[in-house]
Amino acid sequence: MITARLCAPAYELGEYAAPVTELPELQAAPRIAAELTAPNAGFATYRWSDAPVVELMAAAVQRTLGETGIPGDEVDLVLLATDSLPGGRAAHRDVAELLAETGLTRATAGTLGLMDCATAMAALGTAASLVRDGSARHVLVVSGDVADHATGGERVVAGGVAIASDAAASALVSATAAGLPILGMAHHTSAAPGTGGGARQELTAKVTAHRELFARLAAHHPHRPESVRAVLPSNFARMALEIYLSDVGYGGDKLALGNVGRIAHCLGSDPLINLADRLADATPVGPGTKDGTGAEHLVLLGAGISHLAAVLLDARPLPDASEGAF
Repeated sequence: MITARLCAPAYELGEYAAPVTELPELQAAPRIAAELTAPNAGFATYRWSDAPVVELMAAAVQRTLGETGIPGDEVDLVLLATDSLPGGRAAHRDVAELLAETGLTRATAGTLGLMDCATAMAALGTAASLVRDGSARHVLVVSGDVADHATGGERVVAGGVAIASDAAASALVSATAAGLPILGMAHHTSAAPGTGGGARQELTAKVTAHRELFARLAAHHPHRPESVRAVLPSNFARMALEIYLSDVGYGGDKLALGNVGRIAHCLGSDPLINLADRLADATPVGPGTKDGTGAEHLVLLGAGISHLAAVLLDARPLPDASEGAF
């Protein structure tokens, strides 16, 4: 079977940064402001943009293609994970401009949605399946959202669990380029909260959903929590996320939440942004490794109000295998 590799994650943040304390929404809600800016929540800065989401996407895509060395005209498919495209023909125009600007002249483009902040991880799993079965050699996954479209302009999202930032991220899923092997993907959908069961029932449902998600992921590709170096999650409901993931064995230092203060919650792009930063900061310590723990896996976790999706990666990269392939 062909190995699908996640290659060259990259991102572009909104061009403006501002303290979350300046948000009128927080100033009007002191209790929520205190919770979100407390040390155990950690929201400090958010990013915003005057540009349409496709401009942020184009910058991320150019970085990804530049790092992989794969020409844009060799990409077969582009999967756009976003809720921020304009409606009607304007979306077709904007996507066509994105493809032209980044040299993706032969790629077919499609969109994925309806899974809020888990959509990009579902797109990675879809891309990996297409590469594994030989339907495509290179699939570009592009995530991006701006609050003006995705949340109706609101920055305090989901009743006060995160601060939304404008950003885009991308990664190439490839049969041949150097990258991290994608070993499996799982997803889970549960009923939206607020159905009258109270906070205790909602917490129980969230814990159950995370247990089910990680059980499905382990069923697709058997692994143990101790084999995972890090979980790179959505910067969403940080305080609760620590509870959910500790319950399934991924608490403490395994949960990578260091970006919350710097970038806030970039909706579906968070896991790829967190992965890009981790790969950029890591120092090789031995053949095929990025740290000295001996752990072999990374997990990307996309989490929203009702949807979860996780992607399991081999943390040991495979080199370029393009010569003689296909």
